[in-house]
Amino acid sequence: MKRLLILCGAPGSGKTRISNYLQQQYKFSRVITHTTRPARPAEVAGQDYYFESELSFKKHHYFERVVYDQYHYGSSRAGLEQAWNKSDNAVIVLDTKGALTYCQQLPEQTICCYITVSTPQILLQRVEHREVTGKKHLQSQEGQRDLQIPVELKDKCQVLINDEWQQTVKNLERVLKRNGLLSEV
Repeated sequence: MKRLLILCGAPGSGKTRISNYLQQQYKFSRVITHTTRPARPAEVAGQDYYFESELSFKKHHYFERVVYDQYHYGSSRAGLEQAWNKSDNAVIVLDTKGALTYCQQLPEQTICCYITVSTPQILLQRVEHREVTGKKHLQSQEGQRDLQIPVELKDKCQVLINDEWQQTVKNLERVLKRNGLLSEV
């Protein structure tokens, strides 16, 4: 069965690091999402995002989409299918609103992990090391919303505390085993 692991949580909680770990360690394929924002210097089209124009963005069928900082972001059905063509286990990083949409539309195929930390200071420390957009994202409406797991997701997501990496890996592996996503262990 094709499965999708959704990682959601506040900016700085470690979603991208966990996604990268799953791709490297367990060969999860990443669902590549779409955006109308320009590529940053190190980003590669089709690998980091599908970079779209305003017009081309509208042509896709999205599970979820959001406007952030005047740019459109979304995850398409085609992007999910492409990830599943590479591996039966795919991973995607979303905000909690997007996570809820996937959980509602693909309940049998999704496993949701809400990534959090034990103190707000940890988040602040992590986003301070990013470029200006890190702090801005944490202070955004979406970032503030994602500081807590929404009521609608409480019974759909497993909470994973990401304070210390080695413990996070152990807890993540427990979640994967419990949900039948670790056949390579």
